[in-house]
Amino acid sequence: MSRDKIKETAVEHFRQFGYHGVRMARIAEEAGIRKQTLAYHFPSKLKLFEEIYFNVVEEEILFLRHYFAANKMLHWEKQLYQLLVEHKDRFLNHGNANFMFTTAFLPPEEAYEMVLDRYRRYLMVLKEEVGELLAQARTLRLAPEACVQVYVTLLDGLDVQLVYEDTGMYEQALRNGWNVFLHGIRELEQ
Repeated sequence: MSRDKIKETAVEHFRQFGYHGVRMARIAEEAGIRKQTLAYHFPSKLKLFEEIYFNVVEEEILFLRHYFAANKMLHWEKQLYQLLVEHKDRFLNHGNANFMFTTAFLPPEEAYEMVLDRYRRYLMVLKEEVGELLAQARTLRLAPEACVQVYVTLLDGLDVQLVYEDTGMYEQALRNGWNVFLHGIRELEQ
């Protein structure tokens, strides 16, 4: 049994049951190993949780970097809008992404500082990538740094829709929020 298989099993348990609802014995059973073997790889639930969270944040950072590199030929508006759509799809269809964002909203007390530290790293990379993109835009009425802050705030608000509401609310908030975002940062047409 590889550590990766244990972590795959565990992330689903953390997503389904939350940190306090996870039982190491259940993870071991589902992974097809003895509890002692699990304890050899991960001496505590906290250690397992921390390694998983670290890994999923790094995975999402790689996604961001790849996304911006692969779409650099698109207009900035198209890139930023499509990222919001991709973000929703990753939340809904990639368990690790869902785990990262949900945990950032509701971190367990035992891992609070670690979760915030890792999530802030993700946000830093997001802001860097969006900032580099917007620094090249010619039609902004606000400074690129202000536009980045507004975009990240829009994304945070959309995350709330995914965590606490449903995809229908996300779609409505995306349409309305995107229109307000664009009208707020684009130069007024003469």
